[in-house]
Amino acid sequence: MFPYPKYSCLWAFAVIFLWLPYGILAQENDSVKAQNVEFITDQLENIARASDLNLDYTDLIDDYLFYLKNPVNLNSDEVSKLADIYLLSENQLQNLQVYKNKYRQLYSIYELKYVPGFDAESIKRLLPFVTVKPQDQEKPFKVKDIFRFGKHQLMLRYQQVPEPSSGYGILTDSAWIKPGSVYLGSPQKTYARYAFNYKNKIRFGFTMEKDAGEVFLTSKLSDSVYALVGSKVSNLFDFYSAHAYVSDMGILKEAVIGDYHLEFGQGLTLWTGLAFGKSSEALQVKRFARGIRPNTSVNENRFFRGAAVTIGLKGFLVTGFYSRNKVDAHANSTGLITEETISSIQETGLHRTINELLGKDAIEVRAYGGRMAYKKRILELGATAFQTRLSASLLLENDLYKLYNFQGNSLTNYGFDLKLNFQKLNFFGEFSASSNGGMAGIAGLNTFLSDRFIFTLMYHDYGKNYQNLFANPFAESSAIANERGIYFGFRALLAKRWRLTAYLDYFRFPWLKYRVDGPSFGRDYLLQLDYNPSPKTNLYFRYRYKQKQENFSDDYDYLPWLALVKRNEFRFFVSYSVFDFLILKNRLDFVTYHKEADENESGYQVYQDILYRPARFPLEATFRYALFDTDGYNSRIYTYENDVLYAFSVPAYFDSGQRLYLMLKWKAMKQLDIWLRVARATYFQRRSIGSGSDEIDGKHKTEVKVQLKLKL
Repeated sequence: MFPYPKYSCLWAFAVIFLWLPYGILAQENDSVKAQNVEFITDQLENIARASDLNLDYTDLIDDYLFYLKNPVNLNSDEVSKLADIYLLSENQLQNLQVYKNKYRQLYSIYELKYVPGFDAESIKRLLPFVTVKPQDQEKPFKVKDIFRFGKHQLMLRYQQVPEPSSGYGILTDSAWIKPGSVYLGSPQKTYARYAFNYKNKIRFGFTMEKDAGEVFLTSKLSDSVYALVGSKVSNLFDFYSAHAYVSDMGILKEAVIGDYHLEFGQGLTLWTGLAFGKSSEALQVKRFARGIRPNTSVNENRFFRGAAVTIGLKGFLVTGFYSRNKVDAHANSTGLITEETISSIQETGLHRTINELLGKDAIEVRAYGGRMAYKKRILELGATAFQTRLSASLLLENDLYKLYNFQGNSLTNYGFDLKLNFQKLNFFGEFSASSNGGMAGIAGLNTFLSDRFIFTLMYHDYGKNYQNLFANPFAESSAIANERGIYFGFRALLAKRWRLTAYLDYFRFPWLKYRVDGPSFGRDYLLQLDYNPSPKTNLYFRYRYKQKQENFSDDYDYLPWLALVKRNEFRFFVSYSVFDFLILKNRLDFVTYHKEADENESGYQVYQDILYRPARFPLEATFRYALFDTDGYNSRIYTYENDVLYAFSVPAYFDSGQRLYLMLKWKAMKQLDIWLRVARATYFQRRSIGSGSDEIDGKHKTEVKVQLKLKL
């Protein structure tokens, strides 16, 4: 009998992982069908790990999807946009420009292997997004071409968990008895999106969504419930968003009306929405701000609503914006306070119960300001300033760790950012301050000592009293305050098919944090070794170690003390193509978790992916079977799953069970794509899944999604 029965399945799959890829290497031919998107999915897993919210990552991947359908000509000036989305490094972009200046242009994509700084892995990553053809003269803009060559897209989605959860167990007529527990709406989640895009220069569209449990028809509500929340509900959809966006129209560089995002500098002064952070791509910590971006996601409290415009002339850029948006908030109980106040701003975007609906659009947030920037050859300078005003004062609870957090109804932020690019040295940084006197700064250096070794070094210091409601820089904590750290990352090309990436991140929190009643510190190490034995095979081994401090109190401790928390993560991944139309992916994760004076935890997850992508058959299929077994939630493992277009699934695997899903994509006709996705998680040792209103009586949970995309 196997001495460790918990890991018997793990060892069996490990043997298959190590043997199967090498059994097919001799049969492989050159192919670009197996697209490597692990660098994107890894980032999404890290964002999911850092937040308990179920986020929509559409704004992060919109450009990838656009360039996948409209590849960038490597001989055009637009190639610089690939650096903005991390498909090219600054060093690669500079070397490519030198190569084109010397030989006038590229004649084949595979010439990239002669450009310093490009290895087999980076070229394979680029292939789906680029093309090579002679550079055409820019044709004059004609209004009649907008609708002649622009693309319309309509998308409809339905999804549901068939197993009923306890939130639907009480009649909505009696919801006022349990205002925080009863779901007023139906269990279906619906989504609709229309988008028009002309060369990414003229875009307009709208997005609508109703989450599971939210009201679909107001007529279904009882009179008593409607009297409480009638002003907060609407028919069909709970969330609506729309935008109209133009760019590159002479001196008008960008303009938007409706819902939008702003990305400036390194994200320290002003950056709404999401952004990539630490990952196995150790060099990708410098931010490439894209200015004004239309909002296409359904993250309901993470965008501006109003207008913004950027004017540019001779290297100077001037941006102005105004936003007036209602967001969810939790109101303080009246008590002795006479004016209306709130205790927190909510970000879940869920409005299923009476209590959640009472917090919907509870306050109005106004933001207005501008930016001036200058960009010329090797230098880019920027200055940003804006003010935020709340319709009700933010009055926090008396927790000591919140002592320096923003309170009140008005806040001003301003900052300065810099980029300075030499041939092998790239400097970047940003300094920011808030009207209460708080300050924060970030500075970094990318160096290219040789084409085989590149590293980045960055230091950040965010004061404990720095306050900003719309910042998203590189950080360990989501608070964007009370943090200092130094980061070092590098990439080394060890041999023709071998690549090593790693980072070391040391951080310190000078003041208290949530669940940390004292100054604390931590460290985060990652090392990944990639091996590409052939164009159709990619495998890597990754090790990550993270250490931080948290409160711990035993039965006889009157005050909590800080305990070290250590987590080790090991991963083996391999992707290979048996045929041009059949891609197999395997992944094995093993984690250990240890908190001082507490019990250790460990666990694993292993999966097999089968991707069927025929070139001449209208049906594609994606299948995964996964096994997982962890000692608890602390040893959970986040894993990205393939999903329908503009939907995202990054579940946390914990406890003992299995998860599988099957996704079919049928190209019914040239203009119509249809997806069907069915996923089920089964837990071997549970009698119920979830907690509170989301609790399901049983050991399995199923998810069904159907999506239609119509292109005109």
